[in-house]
Amino acid sequence: MTREAWDAALEEYYAEHDRVGTDADARGPALLVIDRGVIEGGGRRWRVRQALADPEGHHDWVIEAEVDADASDELGDLVLTTTAMRRL
Repeated sequence: MTREAWDAALEEYYAEHDRVGTDADARGPALLVIDRGVIEGGGRRWRVRQALADPEGHHDWVIEAEVDADASDELGDLVLTTTAMRRL
């Protein structure tokens, strides 16, 4: 995502909600989906979706990303590309 895309998504989110939860429940497995079955061009790419913990508990905003698992293994650190922050 570009800086402009982040700024636009955050502006939309904060037009609806006054904060984002960051407690243990917000970071827990109930709001995270990892699709490890994605294979592109012979490499391992995982799709990841994190629902945001909004104050009302709607969880209707998500951040979507892709993990390059092969590059992460090679580097020894997470290689992640955020692809979207959007309202469902």
